[in-house]
Amino acid sequence: MLAEYVYVDDEPEKIIKQIKSVRFKADYDITEVCTRFGNWSRKNLYLKQNTPSYYNSQPKKMREICSDSDAQVINQAFLSILVLSGQQSKDIYDTLILSYFGEKQVITDYIVTEGYVRNEWKKQASGIHSVPCKQLSKGIRVDNIYIVKPQSVQDIARKLNTNWNAVDKLKKRGEDYLRGYFASLKVQSGFELEMVKDRII
Repeated sequence: MLAEYVYVDDEPEKIIKQIKSVRFKADYDITEVCTRFGNWSRKNLYLKQNTPSYYNSQPKKMREICSDSDAQVINQAFLSILVLSGQQSKDIYDTLILSYFGEKQVITDYIVTEGYVRNEWKKQASGIHSVPCKQLSKGIRVDNIYIVKPQSVQDIARKLNTNWNAVDKLKKRGEDYLRGYFASLKVQSGFELEMVKDRII
């Protein structure tokens, strides 16, 4: 007996559900991880340019840093965003850097280098004696140094010429990626950041 032929149109319709985006759950705050890494990065910059006072003058929350070993791992996690496919990978990276590390601003610092000029500079600053600028300029070194200030979502939106909602989405996508990155490390090798393992955050 011949089998009954079933037309394609007679086959039951298959309902295909779209897969919703998944967020990795973590028992720690990823923004705290990023904040401490950003603070560590700023401190490292200020120490390299010999301006530790800039770091120490920041609010306490901006002086809470991660360990050097944690910083190396987090830095690799941030850099891995740049190799992701998609045009927005750099925007996500830039948004996270501007948000947690900040934007560099160059300021000019005048360093007095000669003994006589140094003393005269102090007198001038105290209003005791007036020294011509030409004489002072012989013993002054001009240094360009950086100050770094974390940017708000609104600040980043203006910089990227977009709206704050778009920047907020980029920031959250980056944070979700980092959660997944660290979750993958834990599954594959059992590795955890020191600040997470030691319950610092």
